[in-house]
Amino acid sequence: MRLKGWATTNARDEEWFAEFMSVNGDKALRYAYVTLRARADAEDVAQEAFIRLWRHASKHGVDTLSPALLFHTVTNLCRDKMRYFKRHPEDPSEFMETQHGVVDDSSLALDDESVLEAVMELSPPERQCILLFYYMDRSLRDTAKSLGVTEQVVKTRLYRARQHLKPMLEPMWKEGLM
Repeated sequence: MRLKGWATTNARDEEWFAEFMSVNGDKALRYAYVTLRARADAEDVAQEAFIRLWRHASKHGVDTLSPALLFHTVTNLCRDKMRYFKRHPEDPSEFMETQHGVVDDSSLALDDESVLEAVMELSPPERQCILLFYYMDRSLRDTAKSLGVTEQVVKTRLYRARQHLKPMLEPMWKEGLM
């Protein structure tokens, strides 16, 4: 696969970047999907993130790319898209369905549907921390770097997210369903 229009890259860089995309593409898409709750928007964000990373790699080299940079880019693009939708809702009812609807795409589901639904009820900052830290297995440092906040902020958001999830999931634990 030859990426056209970038004279400063070579075939080895393109090959390395293609491998980076194949390893991290699904994770970036899932992360964007759970953050935005709309498949088309998540695909747009994931694609734009990789375009921006390719531009970054063409200037600074592919060795400067990391999953943390990818998730930082995806996070910022998701924030931009959410800000845009808040300022420019096309149809208010459609906007509310997108922001508070139930996820029905099983290909992007997490481990358990009820856990996914509970995670989707969290605020976007808490949801992003839970996804990066627990589901994407990022360290506190990587999660903080991806979100552009300090490690202490990530710890606080994780704590609050767990406190919000506890009453939602506790009945299932008591019934032994989980």
